[in-house]
Amino acid sequence: MSWKARARAVLGSVWFKVAMAAVVVGLLLVFNRVDWSVLNRLGETWPWLVAALLLMLPPYLVVSYRFSVILASQGMRVPFRQALRWTMIGSFFDLAMPSSNGGDLVKAGYVVKHVGHGMRTRAVMAVLFDRVLGLLGLFLLASLVSLLGWSVVSAMPARTPLLLCLFGASFGVLLGFRVLGARRLFNHPAMQRFFGSGVWGGRTRELIGAFNELRERPRYMVAALALSVFNHVFWCVSLLCIARAVGNHVEWVKGFVVFPLAIFSNIFGVAGGFGVGTAAFDLFLSQLLGIANGALIGLLFQGLSAVSRLAGLPFYLAAARYAELPKADPGEIQSMEDGC
Repeated sequence: MSWKARARAVLGSVWFKVAMAAVVVGLLLVFNRVDWSVLNRLGETWPWLVAALLLMLPPYLVVSYRFSVILASQGMRVPFRQALRWTMIGSFFDLAMPSSNGGDLVKAGYVVKHVGHGMRTRAVMAVLFDRVLGLLGLFLLASLVSLLGWSVVSAMPARTPLLLCLFGASFGVLLGFRVLGARRLFNHPAMQRFFGSGVWGGRTRELIGAFNELRERPRYMVAALALSVFNHVFWCVSLLCIARAVGNHVEWVKGFVVFPLAIFSNIFGVAGGFGVGTAAFDLFLSQLLGIANGALIGLLFQGLSAVSRLAGLPFYLAAARYAELPKADPGEIQSMEDGC
């Protein structure tokens, strides 16, 4: 094995990511970015944390329904109950396999087993596309709120780069999918050469193809985007509750604009965002909301979301009684492992 292959294996391993998360959290503690004295208030404000945890449960129902919509748009109709089971099992393995996409790998395995090997690629891409739409919903929510609450957002620090980031990652991405998915450009020889150049070219083609199939069914597209936005309303309100629990009253408009950035950063951490996600919470909340204890809010959010993922354990145990845990073909899901 070459040194490049060894380095790639080490840097991509779960244990390396766990070690990096521990280092990042340790540095936050060393540099006093976590004010532990605030924890004394939790004896009086714990109902806010309970409310935050309860608000993390409805999103599983919302994203399960969205996943069933996406599967239907790709020609794979499954009942909501089945989509819920796969979503809950995947959520549990996001915790049990401490990486940003471990649950997606397991979820893809269940879908492949259900639809058969003849639709393996389509099934795996549906799982990946569901993840992409979920992230897109974060930025759509923040962009829409920034328009509705412009009088508040216009006075925020770093307003211009913040809005460029939000609108670029929401409406910009949608526009990009639409332009690249146009038949003339999609079938252009230059684009075909790009699509055929390596794994990422092929994955890009498949993602654009999945978007085109969704776009050609307007009812499904509206439903999927609306559910993606609605899902993150619960997460943002949950963060408002956590902030209140540690003594920070955040105006909801500002929270709904900034929190999606912090939530997005959790995909770079382990077991729900610990590490890089925690540091990003500290950065975004301190710079954009003036909160000095953003790292603690991040740790509480990640801890509570990890507890909420345990709700998927009974679904996995029930499934394991009848069949072995299925696994998707590693070659088909390489793009997920690459951090998508």
